[in-house]
Amino acid sequence: MAAASNEQRLASHLAAPFTQPGRGRQPLSYRLLPEGGMVVISADGRKLWFTLDEVNAARAALKMPQASPPPKPPEHKEEDRKLNSALSGPLPRTRDGQSEMIVLPPDLKHLEEKINVKIRRP
Repeated sequence: MAAASNEQRLASHLAAPFTQPGRGRQPLSYRLLPEGGMVVISADGRKLWFTLDEVNAARAALKMPQASPPPKPPEHKEEDRKLNSALSGPLPRTRDGQSEMIVLPPDLKHLEEKINVKIRRP
């Protein structure tokens, strides 16, 4: 619960300069973003986006611990890219919508004979 109240204090502090007088100071909603920023919906319904730097400046003003940026994904070597592109190649063709010949094994040839017999009607 303390984390939620800290986030609410942070959201209120970030939205305060943008809040119109007489609308209240508490934001309607807020959410921390994966990259460390924050989205706040102010009391008058405006959506405000804040970057990691702006959020950290607000954290410093409120004497809260700083948020660190998310780790960057490792960069792929040029050799890995060439290998992946060579392996991927063109996409395999499918036979959707095309006819296909099915060959029955010798022990099921009697089924083929039954299918090929014309049905005689009286």
